[in-house]
Amino acid sequence: MLKIPSMVALIIIAVTTLVAYKKRFGLTLALLVSNFSIFFVYTIYRNEMSFDLAFSPIYLYSYPEKLYTLATTMFLHADLSHILGNMITLFFLGIPFERRVGLKRFALIYFISGIGGTIIYSLVNPSPTFLIGASGAIFGILGAFAFAYPFEEVVMPLPFFFIAILTRVKVLYAAILFGLLELGFSLISYGYDNVAHVAHVGGLVTGILLSWIVLRERKVRIGIVEYRDLAEVTRDRELMDRIRGESIPEIRKEWIRELITKHRCPYCNGRLSYHDEGAYCRRCRTIFR
Repeated sequence: MLKIPSMVALIIIAVTTLVAYKKRFGLTLALLVSNFSIFFVYTIYRNEMSFDLAFSPIYLYSYPEKLYTLATTMFLHADLSHILGNMITLFFLGIPFERRVGLKRFALIYFISGIGGTIIYSLVNPSPTFLIGASGAIFGILGAFAFAYPFEEVVMPLPFFFIAILTRVKVLYAAILFGLLELGFSLISYGYDNVAHVAHVGGLVTGILLSWIVLRERKVRIGIVEYRDLAEVTRDRELMDRIRGESIPEIRKEWIRELITKHRCPYCNGRLSYHDEGAYCRRCRTIFR
């Protein structure tokens, strides 16, 4: 039987997730609210909630009834620095990525990456210690983001000697940097710094795989053939010719922006937007290049 603090934590998770889905204000914000709320309760009832909600690698082998903790352990954090590091990164990574892929696919990648990272760690280190935190899930978001939109720029806390500084960086470079760091730490400080580096690497790899499976998008090159459905008037055909023939990137971007403001996606009738990779549909995620 779950203890009352643990039940409160589960209610917080359920309510924030449901509100995010119904009100469409974003799962990332719901995760921020739920994690900070549960952290407050966890600081008071650490022992009770750890027993109920934290995951231990031995559960994978000997206690199948506790496997639900693979999901709940992502909402527990050891101390203030642990949760701040995770939530700051989630805020800057999660919001732009969720806008790109939508709530459902974001949730799928987030939770499966977290579970995947935890399982991979447990296979490597089947210890009886508790494994808590959302780091594996966040590394999964980083991996998926880098695979799907490698040259998208985001604000990230990057390590600089013994501190972290917020700076803009392309997602691919951030994924490579943190992936190499975590891989190195997992080999050098194995089991000695109380950080599950293997779970981070596992979450990153899981996110990349999920991105390849879930986010395979139809990518077409921008031009008169692919945009025939959009060519409703002569002026549009002329505009597409300008897009195809323009060699100056800044001017080409402005032609593309003018084109997409007048039309919807020919595949799903969704609204079109623009980012560094080109024009894309907000609904079906088709990318036009």
